[in-house]
Amino acid sequence: MTDITVIDLSGVEIHDKNSSDQVEELQEYELGEIVSTEDGDGIIAAFVEENFEYPAGAADRIERIEEEDEEVETEEIEASPDNPVYIVALQNGGSVAVTADEIEGGGSLEGEGADIEEWPPEEGPDAELAPVYKYCDDPSDMAQLQEAKKNLVMERQAAALADYVENSETSLAQLGEMSYEELVNIRGVDDPHVGFDELPPGWTRKSVLQAWASLGGMWRTCYPRMVRVRGPNFAKRWCAALKDEVLMTEEWRGKF
Repeated sequence: MTDITVIDLSGVEIHDKNSSDQVEELQEYELGEIVSTEDGDGIIAAFVEENFEYPAGAADRIERIEEEDEEVETEEIEASPDNPVYIVALQNGGSVAVTADEIEGGGSLEGEGADIEEWPPEEGPDAELAPVYKYCDDPSDMAQLQEAKKNLVMERQAAALADYVENSETSLAQLGEMSYEELVNIRGVDDPHVGFDELPPGWTRKSVLQAWASLGGMWRTCYPRMVRVRGPNFAKRWCAALKDEVLMTEEWRGKF
């Protein structure tokens, strides 16, 4: 990402804080703030003022980000300057889209795991990122991520693709023209996962949320802090992986 001051992603405006003329109680929650919801405690991970689609049942997405062979259903979430929606990343896994009246302050992140007060350090343990991020320049862009997934599938799942070509009327040339969505619908082809392959030593879900909050809770605050210590390529990959891990869905791209 060469211009980290860009504020608009595919038509949906994102904000550091509530900037509209709302009643006072709708302005009290800030990105990274620890809150409590009906689905559990977590952090404010995004703030949205326009209608958007979000995975249904995101609070249940605990075991794996975008489970293999799982069809992700989305639902239309209504949001406006007068009725904004907050995305809360939950400590017990997944994330939920809620309004201010569904949030309570005074939540907590408790339990085992390293406590992260400030990130990144000049030196220290690092996470092992999912391999897909190495295949694109800007993993925060959905189109680039999907193209990266296609390239990763073509490179690492050749056996399943060869079986498909052999048992269908598809030629190698036609296979190469298939989209990412078409490729991952082939039997035996797995959708490459996102997030971390392995967390830094001692980290848990609590540590992941704390790290995201310490980085400002946004892509455009995460990137400049990471780029100073690890360079632009790593910073882009790290921030995308961490946000994927926080929200446990890829669907934030182009929305917030």
